[in-house]
Amino acid sequence: MEKQHKTKAIYHLFGTTIFISLAIASFAFCVICELKKSKKKELRIDGELCYLPQSQAFGYGIAALMCSSIAQIAGTGLFIYCRRSTDFKSSKTSLASILLLLSWASFFIMIILTGTATSMNRRQAVGEGWVDGVCYLVKNGVYIGSGALVLIAMSSTLMSCYVMINKSRAVHAQVK
Repeated sequence: MEKQHKTKAIYHLFGTTIFISLAIASFAFCVICELKKSKKKELRIDGELCYLPQSQAFGYGIAALMCSSIAQIAGTGLFIYCRRSTDFKSSKTSLASILLLLSWASFFIMIILTGTATSMNRRQAVGEGWVDGVCYLVKNGVYIGSGALVLIAMSSTLMSCYVMINKSRAVHAQVK
């Protein structure tokens, strides 16, 4: 029984470490994107036509999207693992489920913001632009906002696991 508990603790620690590492990497990539995004001085205008070269933020944005997606999936797996390993079958898991739902909501908003901003940092050819032949630049703070949403998603997922584990411990303490 003790060996099984240690194995569960190791899996939990390993999953949490991977989840936190990927979320922090995604946040870091968002910060780098904010620094490397296309600037107004890079925009070239020829009459009504515009040209914007691809910035480094495009690659970093893709990396941020990949890290946050894998982190969100790993975090949800961690939540499921916490729920299954607690032997806690009650309707009191609603707070943990709401926190996980908040995590997914902030993740989806982050994906939309980062994906759109990243596609705007791709090369915008003369006469093609980003949409309808018009060149667009990403506003200041979009990537930082996406990074904040990554941190909110990570915190919500970790809190949902914490709620599950603590509710389980409280039930086991009352039973003893």
